Amino acid sequence: MAFPRVEGATPADRMESFYGPTAHLYDAFRENRLLHGRRDLMEMLPLEPGSRLVDLGGGTGNNLEYLAADRRERCARITVVDVSSSMLEVARERIHRNRWRNVETVHANATDYRPPDGPVDVVVFSYALTMMPDWFAAVDHARALLRPGGTIAVCDFYVSRKHPAGGAVRHAAWRRHVWPAWFSHNNVFLSADHLPYLRERFATVRLDERLGRVPYLGARVPFYLFLGTKPDAKS
Repeated sequence: MAFPRVEGATPADRMESFYGPTAHLYDAFRENRLLHGRRDLMEMLPLEPGSRLVDLGGGTGNNLEYLAADRRERCARITVVDVSSSMLEVARERIHRNRWRNVETVHANATDYRPPDGPVDVVVFSYALTMMPDWFAAVDHARALLRPGGTIAVCDFYVSRKHPAGGAVRHAAWRRHVWPAWFSHNNVFLSADHLPYLRERFATVRLDERLGRVPYLGARVPFYLFLGTKPDAKS
């Protein structure tokens, strides 16, 4: 993370150049020591029998390890979508190792993926929006993928606005300035607009704003868990 090599003409090329060389080591560091709250997010998902779940920017598929076997197996289909072929290779190895028969991988951009059989029940973004230059388009696309009443679940780093609305947490000035600069070194872009946009586009079911420790730095970075539903056509 201290000496990233990021090259390429497109976001997909840059993602592959950054994650490709270390894809098999990704879970050992980032997933387990830096990316907090993912287990809680996956446990919140409302998964009914026959649910179709899409994990946009799902990378190595490690999110699915946080689903209890009975909850995972009740899904009709789980799709892990990512632009990094190296990360999806790790995901396929995980699927094969665990013998998950209802899980598939798709190599696609989060704004391009189209389910083959219509709207889905749940869309997940886990530490993915901060990696997407057009994150707002990804959120809008996720909304389009969901059936009316379907659920979006998001967990990611962020910073608050200077004067957040609606009872949201207000971060100290140093957090609002230091963390975006520090993470941007790795092409991770913390935004003060993620939560306001999610709350505008979806009906909020649950919102948790937390702090998580960053390895070796002795400091804590803000992250959030958001669960929302797509309004029905009459709303």
